[in-house]
Amino acid sequence: MTTALPKWFTPLRLLGIFCLTNLVVYLDRGLIASNGVNGTPRTEADPDGSGIQGEFDLNYVEDGLLPALFMVGLLISSPIFAETVKHYSAFRLLGIGMAVWSASVVACGIAPNFGLLLTARAFVGVGEASFVALAAPFIDDFAPAAQKARWFAAFYLCIPVGFALGYIVGGAVTAVASWRWAFVGEGLVMVPFTLFALTAQPLQLRGSKPAGAPHHRHHRGATGWQHWRALLREFGGDVAIVLRQRVWLAVCGAYTAYVAVLGVYAYWGPQAGAALFFPRHEGDTGPRSSTADLTFGGVTVLTGVVGSVAGGLALDKMGSTLRNANLLCAFANLVGFVFLLLAFTTSQTFAAFMGLFAVGQLIIFLLQAPVAAIGMWCVPPELRPLGASLMTVSIHLLGDVPSPPLVGLLQQRLAAGKSPADAAEQWRISLSVVSLLLLVSGSLFLLGAWLSVPGTDWRGKAPANQEQGSEEGDGVGGEEGLGGVAAEGGPDVRPLLLEEGGAGRQRSSDEPLISDK
Repeated sequence: MTTALPKWFTPLRLLGIFCLTNLVVYLDRGLIASNGVNGTPRTEADPDGSGIQGEFDLNYVEDGLLPALFMVGLLISSPIFAETVKHYSAFRLLGIGMAVWSASVVACGIAPNFGLLLTARAFVGVGEASFVALAAPFIDDFAPAAQKARWFAAFYLCIPVGFALGYIVGGAVTAVASWRWAFVGEGLVMVPFTLFALTAQPLQLRGSKPAGAPHHRHHRGATGWQHWRALLREFGGDVAIVLRQRVWLAVCGAYTAYVAVLGVYAYWGPQAGAALFFPRHEGDTGPRSSTADLTFGGVTVLTGVVGSVAGGLALDKMGSTLRNANLLCAFANLVGFVFLLLAFTTSQTFAAFMGLFAVGQLIIFLLQAPVAAIGMWCVPPELRPLGASLMTVSIHLLGDVPSPPLVGLLQQRLAAGKSPADAAEQWRISLSVVSLLLLVSGSLFLLGAWLSVPGTDWRGKAPANQEQGSEEGDGVGGEEGLGGVAAEGGPDVRPLLLEEGGAGRQRSSDEPLISDK
């Protein structure tokens, strides 16, 4: 028994709403990393500094805590949203999460001290966790089956574009007003989506309860500690199922190393470029660092759009298999590393640096759509939010939570006691060292490709609890949506069948699920 689709819904309209929301979410990430908003520390040449660093008198390590605390809030909350979706409406949870996001972003703009700013950044992560856990499974449910990689590409290209717009908006706002207004403005921009998600007829995500549906039957009649113990047991069982997927484990490790590098580029890249090629002298004001912000922003937009779209198109063309997706990700990391290392070690002008950096960044952005597709397809479908959330916990807890402060510490140690010019040159070493993780990432994606051949591609599985229909609250994601399996009792090991030709033949995970014919 299926759940009726809301009147406002069309697949392209849903994609457009989610892309705009993702753009604003990642604009916030670029905003706080921009030279205009993040600013510069106080020095003898510039005793007041600028932006957040100058106003709160932060060193590099303290400044690196801002993205770290944000990620702490996100990684704690993401699995909670993912598991809660089995009992409550996914669309309503999106609205609640983004309401928290909007309020917390505005709080960043009015924070009177660094401690409250850190707290507000943690709650920004709490709000964003809902979107991180739930948006991609919605797209997987409703994207046309033969174009899923392209739809993921459209969604994930908003990450680099959002970052880049954050750099640009940060520089533009702080050229005419305080850095605080940048946060207040982006918080208000998110209000329309928040109100829509909280009040519109909700869309049903497979594996999620419809709005107003009763609790899961296993928890009916349970009270107090029994209720929470049942929820924790259910959560532990779901986590165990995800962790038994070997392809997921390999990809999770690879993506963690990749995100650690990307987090450093996003946070320290504009400042490194400004320090290397636009050194500040006594009496200098903002335009030089603004040049770095605008250039990094423009290059990130271009490479993000082209790389993400090209990766999605390439995977659809190659055949959307787990093995092909892993091989494409491995290629992106290993080849992109070469150009990025050349940018950091050989470039003597800003134009040469940005040229090599742009090529390397474009290549590593090829993996945005394939890695999202792998995450959706290598776990049981109704555990997609949990699989995505656990991967989010890993890539941030072990990736871009520690990497910005650690690279900040490395740069601080390397630059200690050196002249400003020599200190700036140490950014070449710091960025080259962290880029070595791309080799680790590429190797793990190759392992994922090898494991994918005997692995399970879960896209064709029918949900075991679909027969319960509205009683269990499992809606169907429309005509193009593909099913899931029940979390309880472990993975369903029934063979996947080809949709065309060869009925009864087991499908290898190296064969496309949907024919291009």
